[in-house]
Amino acid sequence: MQQWFIQVNDLWQFKFGVEDYAPAREAAKECSVFLSDDEDEHTDNVARSCFNCMYRRWQPSSFQCHKRSAVVVSTPVS
Repeated sequence: MQQWFIQVNDLWQFKFGVEDYAPAREAAKECSVFLSDDEDEHTDNVARSCFNCMYRRWQPSSFQCHKRSAVVVSTPVS
Protein backbone atom coordinates (compact mmCIF):
# COMPACT_ATOMS: atom_id res chain seq x y z
CA MET A 1 0.00 0.00 0.00
CA GLN A 2 2.76 2.45 0.93
CA GLN A 3 4.33 1.95 -2.48
CA TRP A 4 1.41 3.86 -4.03
CA PHE A 5 -0.14 5.81 -1.13
CA ILE A 6 0.79 7.93 1.85
CA GLN A 7 -1.33 8.01 4.95
CA VAL A 8 -2.88 11.40 5.69
CA ASN A 9 -4.84 11.33 8.94
CA ASP A 10 -7.02 8.21 8.60
CA LEU A 11 -7.06 8.12 4.80
CA TRP A 12 -4.69 7.00 2.05
CA GLN A 13 -3.61 9.67 -0.45
CA PHE A 14 -2.46 8.42 -3.88
CA LYS A 15 1.19 9.47 -4.38
CA PHE A 16 0.76 10.02 -8.10
CA GLY A 17 -1.38 12.31 -10.26
CA VAL A 18 -4.75 11.96 -11.93
CA GLU A 19 -3.17 10.76 -15.19
CA ASP A 20 -0.69 8.23 -13.76
CA TYR A 21 -2.54 5.11 -14.87
CA ALA A 22 0.19 2.47 -14.42
CA PRO A 23 0.60 2.83 -10.63
CA ALA A 24 -3.19 3.03 -10.17
CA ARG A 25 -3.56 -0.25 -12.04
CA GLU A 26 -0.75 -1.89 -10.06
CA ALA A 27 -2.27 -0.83 -6.74
CA ALA A 28 -5.74 -2.08 -7.74
CA LYS A 29 -4.29 -5.42 -8.81
CA GLU A 30 -2.86 -5.89 -5.30
CA CYS A 31 -5.97 -4.63 -3.48
CA SER A 32 -8.11 -7.26 -1.75
CA VAL A 33 -11.18 -4.99 -1.44
CA PHE A 34 -11.22 -3.39 -4.90
CA LEU A 35 -14.80 -2.75 -5.98
CA SER A 36 -15.52 -1.36 -9.41
CA ASP A 37 -17.51 1.87 -9.44
CA ASP A 38 -20.38 2.46 -11.87
CA GLU A 39 -19.06 2.29 -15.41
CA ASP A 40 -20.03 5.91 -16.09
CA GLU A 41 -17.64 6.91 -13.24
CA HIS A 42 -14.66 5.09 -14.80
CA THR A 43 -11.78 7.26 -16.00
CA ASP A 44 -9.35 4.48 -16.96
CA ASN A 45 -10.02 2.17 -19.90
CA VAL A 46 -8.59 -0.74 -17.86
CA ALA A 47 -11.35 -1.91 -15.53
CA ARG A 48 -9.20 -2.86 -12.52
CA SER A 49 -7.66 0.48 -11.65
CA CYS A 50 -7.88 2.61 -8.52
CA PHE A 51 -9.21 5.33 -10.82
CA ASN A 52 -12.30 3.14 -11.32
CA CYS A 53 -12.76 2.02 -7.71
CA MET A 54 -15.88 2.74 -5.70
CA TYR A 55 -13.71 3.68 -2.69
CA ARG A 56 -11.81 6.41 -4.60
CA ARG A 57 -12.62 10.05 -3.81
CA TRP A 58 -11.14 12.66 -6.12
CA GLN A 59 -8.96 15.47 -4.83
CA PRO A 60 -7.71 18.45 -6.91
CA SER A 61 -4.45 16.75 -7.95
CA SER A 62 -5.00 13.09 -7.03
CA PHE A 63 -7.46 10.96 -5.02
CA GLN A 64 -7.96 9.44 -1.60
CA CYS A 65 -8.68 5.79 -0.95
CA HIS A 66 -11.51 5.18 1.50
CA LYS A 67 -11.14 1.41 1.62
CA ARG A 68 -10.16 1.43 5.28
CA SER A 69 -13.69 2.49 6.21
CA ALA A 70 -15.05 -0.02 3.67
CA VAL A 71 -13.14 -2.83 5.38
CA VAL A 72 -14.58 -1.83 8.73
CA VAL A 73 -18.11 -1.72 7.32
CA SER A 74 -17.81 -5.10 5.61
CA THR A 75 -16.37 -6.90 8.64
CA PRO A 76 -18.92 -9.45 9.93
CA VAL A 77 -20.22 -8.89 13.43
CA SER A 78 -20.17 -11.94 15.72
